[in-house]
Amino acid sequence: MKDKLERLERLQPQVETLVYAAESGNLPEEHNPALDRWLGQLQDAVEEADNVLDELEYRHLKGENKMVNFVKQATQQDDVLKRLRKVVKTFDDLVAGLGTFAQVLRWLDEHVGTEVRGGMSHETGSLFPGNEFFGRQKEKQIVIDWLKSSDTKEISVFSIVGVGGVGKTAFAQNLFDHEELGCFEKIWVCVSKTFDETTIIKKILESLTKKEPEIGTLHVAQRSLMRILSSKKFLLVLDNVWNETERHNWENLVAPLRHGAKGSKILLTTRMNSVANMAAQVVGEPKMSLNLKGLEETESMLLFEKSAFVGLDSTDYLRLQPIGNKIAKKLKRIPLVVKTIGGMLNNNLTEEYWINVSLDGALDSNKGTDDVMEAIRLSYDNLSHELKPCFRYCSLFREEHWFNREEVVDMWISVGLIPEGEKRQEEVANDFFETLVQKSFFEPKASYYIMHDLLHELAHILSKNECLRAVTNIPIQIPHKIRHMSLTTSDIVVLKSLEELKYLRTLLLYCDIKDAEIGDVIDTALKGFKTVRYLELSCRHLSNFPESIGNLVHLRCLRITITYISKLPLCVCKLYHLQILDFTSVNESIPSDLCKLPKLKRLYLSLHVISMLPHIGKLTSLQHLGYSVRGEVGYNISELEMMSELRDLMITNLENVRSTEEASKAKLTSKQHLIRLELEWGDGNDTIEVCKNESDKEVVDCLQPHHNLTNLVLHGYRSTNPPKWLEARILPNLTKINLASCCLERLPPFGELPHLKCLILEKLGALKKIGLEFYGSSRYGNPFPELETLELIQLIQLEEWTEDVHSEKFFPRLKGLVVFECSSLKKLPPIPTSLKELKLSNLQITTLPEFKQQNEGSSTNQGPRLLSTLSIIRCSRLTCLSCGFFSHSKQLASLKELVISDCGELVWLPSKGFKDLVSLKSLTIKGCTKLFLLPMFLPKSFFPPSVQQVLLKSCGDLVASLPQLLPNLSLIRLLILENCSNLIALPSENVFRCLISLEELELRNCRGLKSLGGLEAISSLKILTIRKCPMLATGSVLDSIEQSPRNRLLMALDQLCIDCPEYLLVMPLRNLHLIRRVILSGFHSMTPLEEWLLQNRTSLHTLDLDGLPSAESLPDSLQRLTSLRVLRLHNFVGLRRLPELPWSLEILDIDGCNEELAERLKGGSDYSKVGHLDFEVFGVLPQSLINELFS
Repeated sequence: MKDKLERLERLQPQVETLVYAAESGNLPEEHNPALDRWLGQLQDAVEEADNVLDELEYRHLKGENKMVNFVKQATQQDDVLKRLRKVVKTFDDLVAGLGTFAQVLRWLDEHVGTEVRGGMSHETGSLFPGNEFFGRQKEKQIVIDWLKSSDTKEISVFSIVGVGGVGKTAFAQNLFDHEELGCFEKIWVCVSKTFDETTIIKKILESLTKKEPEIGTLHVAQRSLMRILSSKKFLLVLDNVWNETERHNWENLVAPLRHGAKGSKILLTTRMNSVANMAAQVVGEPKMSLNLKGLEETESMLLFEKSAFVGLDSTDYLRLQPIGNKIAKKLKRIPLVVKTIGGMLNNNLTEEYWINVSLDGALDSNKGTDDVMEAIRLSYDNLSHELKPCFRYCSLFREEHWFNREEVVDMWISVGLIPEGEKRQEEVANDFFETLVQKSFFEPKASYYIMHDLLHELAHILSKNECLRAVTNIPIQIPHKIRHMSLTTSDIVVLKSLEELKYLRTLLLYCDIKDAEIGDVIDTALKGFKTVRYLELSCRHLSNFPESIGNLVHLRCLRITITYISKLPLCVCKLYHLQILDFTSVNESIPSDLCKLPKLKRLYLSLHVISMLPHIGKLTSLQHLGYSVRGEVGYNISELEMMSELRDLMITNLENVRSTEEASKAKLTSKQHLIRLELEWGDGNDTIEVCKNESDKEVVDCLQPHHNLTNLVLHGYRSTNPPKWLEARILPNLTKINLASCCLERLPPFGELPHLKCLILEKLGALKKIGLEFYGSSRYGNPFPELETLELIQLIQLEEWTEDVHSEKFFPRLKGLVVFECSSLKKLPPIPTSLKELKLSNLQITTLPEFKQQNEGSSTNQGPRLLSTLSIIRCSRLTCLSCGFFSHSKQLASLKELVISDCGELVWLPSKGFKDLVSLKSLTIKGCTKLFLLPMFLPKSFFPPSVQQVLLKSCGDLVASLPQLLPNLSLIRLLILENCSNLIALPSENVFRCLISLEELELRNCRGLKSLGGLEAISSLKILTIRKCPMLATGSVLDSIEQSPRNRLLMALDQLCIDCPEYLLVMPLRNLHLIRRVILSGFHSMTPLEEWLLQNRTSLHTLDLDGLPSAESLPDSLQRLTSLRVLRLHNFVGLRRLPELPWSLEILDIDGCNEELAERLKGGSDYSKVGHLDFEVFGVLPQSLINELFS
């Protein structure tokens, strides 16, 4: 046995190297069965060897065999021994043929690889190849504004980032010859994969001199370019750049470019954010970039129509247009895809062919998309060998799935995609993930990430032999060698049909099946997946834990979500390889044997459940832990003593620590990996009364963490003095501190912490003063050198905040300051000039703060500040804004968002208004009922012309001045008027005609509003919402409006949302006939609406009807809405039948209906009307409940 193990250990690296070489080589694209079989055998052998070694280690962990006497105990019939012999023999055979196979790989690399590499890119030029460019107007304006900006820097760079085929090159070409860029000497260079600075400089020289330079060395090339560019203002476009790592190459290229005139620009296109970062770093400026997305839907449709009917009159093919619309919607609005598929369809203009393409899915069928996938695949081919399988693995996710980093990292590690070595696997996996982000394979979305549809499609194509994602209600044939599978079904027959998959490593099983057999069926199915390492099980109606999970000896990660299972069985305690257990639905006690799992790194159970687990200190591999201290054996704080791998630790109920000796046994100071520590007295519930208790300090002083700690939370700490170790000398690496519900009367010298970036002080009920001790000693230099965020929240006793007048720099990097619910604070210190966001709420201040004067007498002292967001909320003693930083309003030139809310005593806005706020985009004024303005004295630009959004709500006399405030707002896109009780009529046609950009108008709860004024003059208006304006449709007003010649003007809205059908009788709504979406609520009968809806039948795309519970039927005229695609019915509980629906309808949603209708739709007499639709019925109510509602 020992001999076999040693031979396996010797042979395995050789075979793995062969697999690496095969996967890294440039293999031919065409299908080669022999080669596929050979590679499959290699991969199978490697994984079988891995499984055998894994099971041997499992036995060792289980304690069946101590490896010292393993050979004596094992028998010849042992299954693992048989497999060990077999895999060693397989390795022998494979290694014997290694030389021949290596020769094949070399031949392929020389012959096929050269061809592949040669075809990986093509030269691009500066001329746009088409005669019409679709869309991108907003994006173009962003880049043009950057190009035209007066720049004192010698050179500036801007990156256009996007996936292959999204139109980066076409975008740059369209900009290159823009009429407003004539001041530049323009140069175009296609860089592509090989970033050779000498070659690029030669291309630049050739573009400038119009002849090929005879230059051999980089030195000569740089000097030549430097002389030619001297004092010239140039625009250099570097198209299709890939170099993200070789900084010296970039520096060599940029060096001569610095000798051009100031204001010179570099515009580059790339697929990777990492390239944009590199370019910005070399130039020495913050990254400026634009992530290019797909086209807008309208523009995508225009491009598709042009491509599909090129050289033809599309009106001759009206029958193809609805089919084409469906196809175009599947093309992700990516220009290359749209043009490619459109061109393919242009070759066959038969209805049958187009229908087949629409049913197959143009991308799914891979018909005509070779160019698209080739373009996208270049990014994949550029990945390292280790990253490629990580990318392919993500094909398991559905399209547009939002995933978090930790989820993906766990999966990669569990299934063996992350190599083991000196560096922790979590760190390696996070590095891999970040690389895929920087290379634009993953796109950040808040705290989540998504994959672009085309990249997801590429992952699906590349992983077809290893990954399967199936959403099905019929049994399917699953390839027996599949490695990773995601299965979603609502039919138990699919689960019953599952066969053994001996190579399966990942199983994501999602099923919504209400069947008594479901537990047994899943338990049986799992018995056939013995090699699974990552298992996620989501089955809403599953109530019993599948016992067969306990036999999955290779399992690394187990996630049980959305089930009725409430108890963790003993069988889980046999999963000795388990690293992650995620089972948050457990609410009963868990087996104490769980502490026998030596590799468990993360335990996702509720704190209540974990607190019932005795002797948790045996789980010495745990990295994350929430621990509740109890004063009994097995539950005290000394359990933490040996848990040296902890990264994130929360300890609650610290009041149960009985002595300093006991606290010291936790040995937090020795936990060098600990980066986040949360200490709580009580269970973290704010309702627990916080009483002063100085013994807390004695305990916490013994809980000093290791100096590597970066994140600290103290909650419910009852001493008036801070812990002795909360200082820079002991915890120099702290970056974030949160003190909440503590009894501190003084603060530690936080200003001395050199790396502190975020400080949150919340509910410190005894703190009355923030004094000079807050800033620390001057021997540490300027206080708070790195602090970016400071939040003071609900410090209800805080009366004074002392300014640090001794430091040269005052919060030099502070970007965000929040002072919230500090109801005793009457004055704020000056705010730092670095601040970007300021939120003030519920303070007793009577004046706003000033900006900190950094250098007295300096001419730059009065220049623009960085403040971009300002909120002033519930400052009840504030009566005037003509003070503080508003008295020097030109310093607010960077302000983009201003909110003034619920300042009940505020009377005066700044006398000059906000005209100096030249960057202001969003303005909100609400709950300031005493505001007073005299319209005749308002300056012309009281609101600056840059404003794009305005919300006015309960703001005194302000709305009376709308005719004077609005005409200057030519860029405004959104206007909301709410609770404006003294608003009788909207402004006139002359005023509204000035709002040339207004797209959305909302009128809410304006109960005195009787007229829409000159609303129809807003030609740009797309969305109109009117709610709770009961006086709007009075007869007298209607009569007067009908007399007006303005009723001849027509509006074309995209969306109308109203809660009263009588509004449709008011001009100009009565004449609407080109509307696309209507949302109606608050009506009692469909009859008054029929005529108006039919008036819009050729344009109406979406109809939402809400709140007609008594209606038993819908009008038959609904069938005549020939453009309707989406119908949503809400709260139609009385509806018994559906009429014939328009042939154009694609989507039907019914939310709130009776059981009778639900049955008719799901298989009864009305099924024929909806069976071909994407339809959903939810919120089905029993008749007894409906009767009760109407009684």
